[in-house]
Amino acid sequence: MGVYSITDSAMAALNIAQAGVLITSQNVAGASVDGFTRRSATATINAMAPNNLMLNGTSFAVGGFTRQYSALVNGQLLNQEAKSSYSDTLVQYTQSIDTLVSGASTGLNSAISNFFNAMGTYAADPTSKSQAAAITAAANDVAQRMTGMTSLVSQIEDDAKKGLSDTAEQVNTLLPALAQINQKIIESTSAGNSTPSADLLDERDRLSSQLQKLVGGQTLINGDGTVTQLVDGMALVEGAMANELLINSSGTYSLRSGTNNSTILNIQDLDGGQAGALLELANSFVPKINQRLDSLAIGLVKVANTATASASSGVGLFGFEVGSATIFDLDDDSTAYADDVPDIALDSWMTTLYSDLGDSGNSMTSAGLVASNFVSIAPQDPSTYFDDDGEPIITSDLANTTSNRISIFANATSSLVSDVGVQVASWRSSQKADQAVLKTLTDERDSISGVNLDEEAANLLKYQQLYSASTKVLQVDNQMFTALLSIMN
Repeated sequence: MGVYSITDSAMAALNIAQAGVLITSQNVAGASVDGFTRRSATATINAMAPNNLMLNGTSFAVGGFTRQYSALVNGQLLNQEAKSSYSDTLVQYTQSIDTLVSGASTGLNSAISNFFNAMGTYAADPTSKSQAAAITAAANDVAQRMTGMTSLVSQIEDDAKKGLSDTAEQVNTLLPALAQINQKIIESTSAGNSTPSADLLDERDRLSSQLQKLVGGQTLINGDGTVTQLVDGMALVEGAMANELLINSSGTYSLRSGTNNSTILNIQDLDGGQAGALLELANSFVPKINQRLDSLAIGLVKVANTATASASSGVGLFGFEVGSATIFDLDDDSTAYADDVPDIALDSWMTTLYSDLGDSGNSMTSAGLVASNFVSIAPQDPSTYFDDDGEPIITSDLANTTSNRISIFANATSSLVSDVGVQVASWRSSQKADQAVLKTLTDERDSISGVNLDEEAANLLKYQQLYSASTKVLQVDNQMFTALLSIMN
């Protein structure tokens, strides 16, 4: 091998060592950066000609920098991030209500049972003022727990709606940023440079990950390195164009698109990411719980006030505060709901009531007969339970009849606990499964794209040794060249 070949080979090795040190330093610096993908320098054979001194090549050279990346693993990870964000959001928002509904000291089940038991005890001695006072205390407890329940459900609904608005705002910040990255990727791709900057691709994946966590959907990596983000088959981002996500007053999303953002398309299906979970809470979970609570509230007013003959006695135990009025006589023929409220003598009638409340235009909800308006109007003075002649307003027979309805309301409250408990338990189970899959995919991604500082330290030592060896070769080569010149002179 000629002196020139030795020199070229040493220079090539020196270049590779320099590139390796540069890449290693980038990897070490990026180890703490979320979404950073490990890089490596690629050495290539370059015009190797060992048998011809006239065609001496460098033997090898730096061919480029490779981003350690698996499109398959990254795609699976993006989809799983949407699923995990969905289940995490559901569990986060419903933890408190699950505890409240099932708790013995906070749930409706025990309070309603205590009320009906108090009626049964009163039936044995309807002349006892202490037993009458116990009915009032039990009624107040029921109303207090109902208020706590409806307040928490309302808080979940308000938080979910605010979350939907905040999510739309975050998404609309990310979409133009991703469109801008797409444009830079397109501009950086030219003849002889078909691979965009690794930093651009890292930022592309980082933004795509954030969008998946927020709205789910489908992330498509195009042949030119750009990304297209879809939800419900519609593009949020495509190339350098970013659309706008809108939150509607009905609690749904739509997409503003078109050249002048003049076209509005309704998003029919959004079942992933944080937004999908919030839609599930606001449009399905909360309405079902409210429907269950409303049926319990109406049933309690109907049954309890039948015992007091509220229409004639003017004494009631439960009612609804609607504006400045208190509604407690649900048999008032002058109202639209009088014929719609059943007597609640059987489980099936409570089921019918629950079903009827599912109609958004029903007369009961329209009149304000909802759990959030439910109050105790039980007399605070036990003497009010007796008429002017000292006779009990609630007779023993009426108290017994009311007490015997306990099983109907026990089943109804059990349905409430089941609606909440089973659903939340299902979401928790999904969350655990999603977290396990996410960890597996994250570990797999990190094994391909993550930075191992021990490995980088070994690489740094390797490149330093290569650099040192290359400089030694160049020194020897310089000495040989000087010796040859001396001989020739």
